Amino acid sequence: MLAMQAQDPNAILWAIATRCAGNPDATTVAGAFEAVEVVRNRPSRGTLQVTTAEDMAWLSEHLTPRSTAAAARRRGQLGLDDQVVETARGVVVAALAEGRVRTRRELVDELTRAGVELDGMQAGHVLRHLTEHMVIVFDGVPGPVDSFRSGDTLASLREPRAREESLAEVALRYFSARGPATPGCLGWWANLTMGDTRGAIEAAGGALEEVELAGESFVVPTGSVDMGDAEVDSVLAEPLLLAAFDEYLLAYRSRDATLRPEWAPRVVPGRNGMFKPVVVVDGEVVGTWSRRVSKQRVEVVVEPFAGLSAGAVDGLARRAEQYGDFLGLAADLSVVPAD
Repeated sequence: MLAMQAQDPNAILWAIATRCAGNPDATTVAGAFEAVEVVRNRPSRGTLQVTTAEDMAWLSEHLTPRSTAAAARRRGQLGLDDQVVETARGVVVAALAEGRVRTRRELVDELTRAGVELDGMQAGHVLRHLTEHMVIVFDGVPGPVDSFRSGDTLASLREPRAREESLAEVALRYFSARGPATPGCLGWWANLTMGDTRGAIEAAGGALEEVELAGESFVVPTGSVDMGDAEVDSVLAEPLLLAAFDEYLLAYRSRDATLRPEWAPRVVPGRNGMFKPVVVVDGEVVGTWSRRVSKQRVEVVVEPFAGLSAGAVDGLARRAEQYGDFLGLAADLSVVPAD
């Protein structure tokens, strides 16, 4: 996946698990964060994302310049200037020296003691700036309280590479995990200019090819257009319970191929940027789901946009059991009647 959107701490653990062989449980996925095998930070668009520890540094180097420049231009509106940000950087670096970990609140308190008094929006801007530049990274398992540590250890995990080589890898891995997608989708996801986007696709060479679908150009891994109907049907046969903010929807500039426009407001109520967990049947988003957790059980509540077949309900029941295993709980499925 290269990187996955991770605003919701609970959702990202499930999003990772659904893409792993062996159906790992929440404890196993959390262990990957604790072992610093995967890390949450802001490698593109200023958005919270998860990627491997070895990929975080070079992704941040090559995908953040546009978002950091845009953020810097807004400092005047926040009552900040470059000197304040640099002073804050020094205070935070000192606070996290020698492997120390600090919560957001603790870092803001350190800044205040050092004479750098920031309100909530100013503190958010400074911490975002420091994460995008890999000065700091989020520590441990995503949770309700954000903690940070120095980014120095991650920065040394992978040797610096030329920009062309790095962008070629971004293109190859993006389309391998998400194709078919348009060049514009990659440009949006990676926050690249269209010139850099085209250059990245070209630099990937023969590993990628462009095809025309419904009159529009899409990029796919070379050879994948030969996939037969039976193979496609096999892949789509099992319904899915996907996490909030899942890349299945958020990785694309247009989501019309998987989510009917008339149903989109039910996935993002009020168009407020908060994506609900979604139900996928035959490749299409056909509902949302939520959970009710008790000490020993979890009830998965599906709210379909239209009627579901008996086969789809049976498949979702299996997925609910998988989600229960993920949490270490017995699971039940409830389906709300469609409107």
